[in-house]
Amino acid sequence: MAQTISWGVLGTGTIAQRFVSDLLGRPDARLAAVGARSAGSAEAFARAFSRASGPPAAVAGVEALAARPDIDIVYVATPNSDHMASALACIEAGKSVLIEKPIALSAAQARRIAEAAKRKGVFCMEAMWMRFTPGVVRAKAMLEAGEIGDPLHLDARLFFPRSPPPAGRPDDPAEGGVVLDLGVYPVSLALHLFGAPAQVSGTGLDRGASAPRQAALALAWPDRTATLSCGSTGEADNAAVIVGARGRIHLHRQFLCPPFLTRVRTAPAQAAADRAPPRRQAVGRFAFAKRLLQPLDFRRVALIPTPYLGFGLRHQIDEVHRCLIAGARESPTMPLADSISALDILDRIRARPQTLDAVA
Repeated sequence: MAQTISWGVLGTGTIAQRFVSDLLGRPDARLAAVGARSAGSAEAFARAFSRASGPPAAVAGVEALAARPDIDIVYVATPNSDHMASALACIEAGKSVLIEKPIALSAAQARRIAEAAKRKGVFCMEAMWMRFTPGVVRAKAMLEAGEIGDPLHLDARLFFPRSPPPAGRPDDPAEGGVVLDLGVYPVSLALHLFGAPAQVSGTGLDRGASAPRQAALALAWPDRTATLSCGSTGEADNAAVIVGARGRIHLHRQFLCPPFLTRVRTAPAQAAADRAPPRRQAVGRFAFAKRLLQPLDFRRVALIPTPYLGFGLRHQIDEVHRCLIAGARESPTMPLADSISALDILDRIRARPQTLDAVA
């Protein structure tokens, strides 16, 4: 019989609702309790996720949740600024933790969490669900198998339009704006595919707000590069492209959990010695049509469906269960060192935000 893992959930927002919806798809997962700042919010969440055996317990505050003996692990889904304090409270109570991204507000805070988890001997992971979604798993496997040759470049962008906060309620600069909220995704993808970079540069634009609303980063390794961007100022295709010496892999919208990939083989380059002498080029009658149909050239293009379960969060839950049952303290796919490295990169960008006037 499968070992049942009992979960506590801290936070009642949209991501917590999606997470629990996917969590309850596993027969060996039990939602034991939900915690929130207000008892009313916790009770409403508990009622929404009641099962035949009854609703989970509803408690007010992280201390009450962490103190429950019937919880194996706590999913921390509170605002970014609360991640470290909530995670440390749960860890000190001997609970394993899965902490929503970003794991903390800075690399220094992430190190405190990692050190506490190591000292207490509990499992700890950032909820970077992207790394476990079937599309990202498949893309990394294709890259490692050499299907597009040596990797050369990654381009990833993540833009979701968001209204600025109402007057009198400015963004909290300590929250990091989109640099932390969205930028952590493309940076984590780059680390996952290419490892830690040798060089980092970039900037954030606040666009009149008190925290960055748009950012661009450039990462470099001895033999490859990456350009990453994020923002709440508009909407992008939110895709990613891995360029290799013999082809490229497209992770289609959204690259966090792509429904399909496209692998494109690179057309062989023509050697200089084989090139014909200059001549007047004839304009083909159907040149436009050929260009239009180029994406359908199945000799070079392969469409690869990558279906996922639920909201896509189920796959990281599967990894957490695997680690807990095996007695592992970290996930080899999402180690704490990568969470710290991602925040170290983002810390550098946050240290030098610019306004539009300064850039102009």
